[in-house]
Amino acid sequence: MQVYFFRLEKIPSLILMKLLPLLLSLSFLPLFGQTQTNDNACLENYPLHIVVMGSSTAAGTGPSHPDSTWVNRYRRALQAINPAHRVTNIARGGYNTYRLMPSSFVPPPGLPLPDSTKNITQAISLSPDAIIINLPSNDAALNVSAATQMQNFRTMVDSAQLA
Repeated sequence: MQVYFFRLEKIPSLILMKLLPLLLSLSFLPLFGQTQTNDNACLENYPLHIVVMGSSTAAGTGPSHPDSTWVNRYRRALQAINPAHRVTNIARGGYNTYRLMPSSFVPPPGLPLPDSTKNITQAISLSPDAIIINLPSNDAALNVSAATQMQNFRTMVDSAQLA
């Protein structure tokens, strides 16, 4: 599995995927309410499975209606191209990098254990084409340094590369 890492606006985020250009081009399709054509036959003919993991933003907190969450909008964008595309959301509000670490990971004392139903191990077990991790701020609330957050992301990336 190829792994690509992104850090946007000083918020640690990463995308693990085989099809980076495909997903990046799709990420803006439905957000503006415009119909756009797709010139990528592979995208239309190959059913994608994307797993989203993370915290409340990915879980759907914020919008007044579930259809307005970014994950559901992304799902609709993919399925407008091919109804067989799937997006599985395993995110949970309040989660941080420690909760998403591999099941075998032992955190420092006082920090939460990985959640085997919502972590990178679970995401990998679903055999996705891509994994999107969305964790904007909960590590900072635990006073976890940016360097430690980045190391935790690296551990998740390494787990996916070994899968």
